[in-house]
Amino acid sequence: MIYIRQVIFRVLYHTILLCLTSIVITAILPHSAHAQDKTGVDTTQHRTPFVKDSHSDAFTNPNYKNPFYLSDTGFLKQKIEYDPKTKQYYIIEKIGDTYYRKPTYLTEKEFLEFTGKTQEEAYFQERSNALFNLNRKYQKPKLQVTDGLFNRMFGSNKVDIKPNGYVDILLGYQGQRIDNPILPERARHNGGLDFNLNAQLNVNATIGNKLKFPINYNTLANFSFENQIKLEYKGEADEIIKSLEAGNVSFSSKGSLMPSAQSLFGLKAQLQFGRLFVTGVLANQRAQRQNLTLQGGNARTTFAKNASDYDENRHFLLAQYFRNNYNKAMQNLPVVNSAIQVLRVEVWVTNRSGLTTDARNIVGLMDLGEYQPYNPNIHSLTTSPIPQNNSNDIYGKLANNPTARNPTSTTNQLLAYGLQPVQDYEKTFARKLSPSEYTFNPQIGFISINQQLQPDDVLAIAYQYTYNGRIYQVGEFSQDVALDPNKGIQNILFLKLLKATSQKPSLPIWQLMMKNIYSLEVAGIQRQDFLLNILYQEPSAGEKRYLPEGDAAGKPLLSVLQLDRLNNQNDPQPDGVFDYIEGYTVLPQQGKIIFPVLEPFGKDLEALAFAASGPALKQKYIYYKLYDSIKVIAQTYANLNRFQLKGYATSSATSDIYLGGFNIPQGSVVVTAGGQVLQENIDYIVNYSLGTLKILNQSILNSGVPVNVQFENSATFGIQQRGFLGLQLDYEASKELSIGVSMARVTERPFYTKVNYGDDPIKNTMYGSNFNYQAAWPKLTKWLNKLPFFNSKAPSHINAYGEVAILKPGHPGQIGSGATGTLYIDDFEGSRSEQDMRFPAISWALASTPQGNGLFPEASLSDSIDYGFNRAKLAWYNIEPVLQDRNSSNNPIKDLNLLSDPKTRAVNIQEIFPQRTPDVGQ
Repeated sequence: MIYIRQVIFRVLYHTILLCLTSIVITAILPHSAHAQDKTGVDTTQHRTPFVKDSHSDAFTNPNYKNPFYLSDTGFLKQKIEYDPKTKQYYIIEKIGDTYYRKPTYLTEKEFLEFTGKTQEEAYFQERSNALFNLNRKYQKPKLQVTDGLFNRMFGSNKVDIKPNGYVDILLGYQGQRIDNPILPERARHNGGLDFNLNAQLNVNATIGNKLKFPINYNTLANFSFENQIKLEYKGEADEIIKSLEAGNVSFSSKGSLMPSAQSLFGLKAQLQFGRLFVTGVLANQRAQRQNLTLQGGNARTTFAKNASDYDENRHFLLAQYFRNNYNKAMQNLPVVNSAIQVLRVEVWVTNRSGLTTDARNIVGLMDLGEYQPYNPNIHSLTTSPIPQNNSNDIYGKLANNPTARNPTSTTNQLLAYGLQPVQDYEKTFARKLSPSEYTFNPQIGFISINQQLQPDDVLAIAYQYTYNGRIYQVGEFSQDVALDPNKGIQNILFLKLLKATSQKPSLPIWQLMMKNIYSLEVAGIQRQDFLLNILYQEPSAGEKRYLPEGDAAGKPLLSVLQLDRLNNQNDPQPDGVFDYIEGYTVLPQQGKIIFPVLEPFGKDLEALAFAASGPALKQKYIYYKLYDSIKVIAQTYANLNRFQLKGYATSSATSDIYLGGFNIPQGSVVVTAGGQVLQENIDYIVNYSLGTLKILNQSILNSGVPVNVQFENSATFGIQQRGFLGLQLDYEASKELSIGVSMARVTERPFYTKVNYGDDPIKNTMYGSNFNYQAAWPKLTKWLNKLPFFNSKAPSHINAYGEVAILKPGHPGQIGSGATGTLYIDDFEGSRSEQDMRFPAISWALASTPQGNGLFPEASLSDSIDYGFNRAKLAWYNIEPVLQDRNSSNNPIKDLNLLSDPKTRAVNIQEIFPQRTPDVGQ
């Protein structure tokens, strides 16, 4: 209530003041001014001798301040108009378009006196403010320059500098004293100053209205291109010099063929000569232009896979039991005929990363958990095919033997039990895979590794599962076997071996690698818009969806191989379409296709399509070599490799595209789809800091048109110095037609005059020309409206654009003058490469037999073991150090003759290099 009363009182108070102000308006002007309207009628004669204050008008008695009157509102606009007929100056005051007072006038003499007095007061007021500011606290400098030439050059005389930033200085002393009597006195004391300087400077300097000088400098910047400095001068619309820039500049080309550049450091000028616009750039390029081509978003991808293109060394069954029951478990999908549920899995792979986290010494046993072991020295303990550690006696012998857990003596124990390395076991240093690096099917019993294993990698697992309410385990988990607290060594884990360092199809472990899974190389397969066909390429007859002969002749291969037994509702009714069952016939995230039979083009095809056929027909169609030979050998049988998986798939890839770099230069991204340039913030958006691009136009993603992205990557700056020269001429022939000519040159400066092949610098020049015509064409609408099926009222326009460009490659003069340069394939100055013969390299392979040499006539043979009869017999192996120590009590070899055998004895370095002095302990 008190607040409302105050408001009412203030309203009444101001109302009274406004009324009094309206009375004062009619007051008599002083005798020095004559108020009259523009008709000439004098309105200054009043009886009341009232002296008006500054609120009557803006020029009479301005210093007289009557507190009885209110100040003028900010809506009141005052201006002076000169009448050449009467030679008088009229003072006009308006609020909007309405006169606030009747116009008054001053004679020329009165006006000059008034303006002189006003300027004089302003001068003394400026001097007073200057003396006052000297005694005030420091503020940002505002320099005023009154030179007329300076004003014409920079637009005004204002100089504004706004610095911002900080400087951190760290200064200290670091020293130490070592009271060691062995050291001399001077070496016992050492130290020095520790100095560190970090600065961040941000300056925005402006000179007049035309010149700007922004600076951004940070000593902690990750890249040098983050420190920005630029001098920018912009001319007026009627000046020849439109723009002058120095520092961080850019060059923009109007065409799509000519390259644009954003990360430049140098000089740039824009000039105008009538209708001709000239742009020139001479700078150092601080980024490398890169190109990225992709199939955008939910695009359809076609695939074609041969039968021999199965996904190798990636998918494995957990035991022979799961292999023997695979076809049965997958027979009635989507119902799985399996009583097993895998609960836990630990996967171990050869450690090649050098990491020590989750890494241990392991021994993978091929017959672990098998009730029918392959090695005759291992005896079965049960008749149940269920895999478990107690299926045979090998686990009990090793687990209860402390010597077998010791990494230094495990090999001796395994050999004592009659196990052969590579064939029966693998001992290696392995790392445990994280759950994100693999997936497993808990009912079928197989695992899928995300990354393909190397041919000499070792894969071993430990798993736990339930069967008819009971829990079984194969192998040992890492937490079950800890460190030996007495000896401080890491005990060995005994695991189930799934893959050894050598692939031998004759061993049972070869059957555990699944050869019925194919990768479509499409991540994130969607069920919608997915098609898969199994085709057979009949000689001289083309591709067919069925087999021309056999028991299932004329029946689609998709149904023969059990891939079409259901309809869309998963009812047992074939519909001619691939049965899409996630986790069983397809792994959508990995883009894999799984057959419900283990050997779809081998023994299973024989049972499904050639059960009653003769041997000759089976040998013609059945691809036995695909499953009983390694992949490289199987691919050589082209007469059997006639089955193909063909179709198309739609990936659920996101529309976010990672460009492969951070801090992408602003405006350097150019996106085209089907030859059409897309518009930023309409068709796509770019996060320049994170280096990502997102397609907004869903029609582009749905169409499957290839998307091409061109951008500049500043992360490569500093590796190669590049010079950039650009020139562009644009001529506006009319409002509708513009013609342009451009030239761009990129020059790389070599580090040395001797350049290796593949690292040769470039000096490329590109010339281009373009035209653009845009005009309204109203007659086109009239002509189209004459058609019987067309009627439009929208205006018609014609747009025409053309562009041509030519590239002239070259090289800088440092590597050779003229049209040719000099490159070095090998200068033999650093061509020595050493390979330690004690350790075989991963990339080693058997050499080919020389051809064209009479000493090797077997070189012309193929598919014959005689091809390698003259090959040298070499073997690389490492002898346990304990076997070379005669004085060791753990050495089982006591015969001195065996210790002197060249196959087992130690070879000293002096035997090979007599003049070399070995290191201590070597």
